[in-house]
Amino acid sequence: MKHTKLILVEGIPGSGKTSTAQYIKNLFDAYEIPNRLFMEGDLDHPADYESVAYLTEEEYARIKIMYPDRIDMIDRFTSPVGSTNDRKLVYYGRLEQDLSIEKNSNVIEELRKHDIYNLSLEIYQELIIEKWLEFARNAQLSQEIVILECCFIQNPITMMFGRLNQSEIAIAEFIKTLDRIIEPLHPKLIYFYQEDVNTTIHRVIEERPNEWLQHFIWYFTQQGYGKAMGHQGLDGLCEVLQVRKQYEINIIHQLTLQKLIINNSDHDWELVLREIRDFINKDISIIEHHTYMLLV
Repeated sequence: MKHTKLILVEGIPGSGKTSTAQYIKNLFDAYEIPNRLFMEGDLDHPADYESVAYLTEEEYARIKIMYPDRIDMIDRFTSPVGSTNDRKLVYYGRLEQDLSIEKNSNVIEELRKHDIYNLSLEIYQELIIEKWLEFARNAQLSQEIVILECCFIQNPITMMFGRLNQSEIAIAEFIKTLDRIIEPLHPKLIYFYQEDVNTTIHRVIEERPNEWLQHFIWYFTQQGYGKAMGHQGLDGLCEVLQVRKQYEINIIHQLTLQKLIINNSDHDWELVLREIRDFINKDISIIEHHTYMLLV
């Protein structure tokens, strides 16, 4: 039997993705199953770009002229992309972490303008497909099971629906392309949803800073689908996320990978974790069913 080498955990903010991804890692660790967990926002994410700028040779040269005292540092966090090496990826999130550079530096703000998620759909899709191809090649050679939180469904939806108001069909076709790429890894997808998105979001905003909420509202109401539909404020955000949820569920049903779709509106986590253990255990036989209860 071919075992999965990739587990994907998806759902809207506050649905339980982070806790579930960590629970799965803890479960694997308890049984000494080699694994790696990558959370949303991980600067070393193997299948996505977090705080990475994409620049042409001319744009890259211009930034180096603008910040001559940062040239060596920028070069350390830059890699070429493309067969002609005429395009650059600058990992400005890693650059910002460098102890030699101050927070909110002008060079970081300049690079952020070229973030991959701020560019055209064509460039975004090209880079993401290449990233997933590279990830799939490497994962097939590894003995580890990789656990990824919310980059497979959420990030394309955020870009294509939230920012660019692409159709559900177009988004589905792109995600199905990614589905085909990871097929050799025999992936499993765990997706959480709630009947009432409004309740979930109101619970989340009590736990997160206001800056996060204001950016979240802006992103999904002042561009893309939300702007086209005239949605505004927190209520508008919830309306957009309700539509996003339906897009996601519809698209997931079209994918060939193994999937577990969980309505966790009742927050019955004992039941949810049992479902997850059963789902994972179908082809990871060294996890002994019902013999070990590992709480988050």
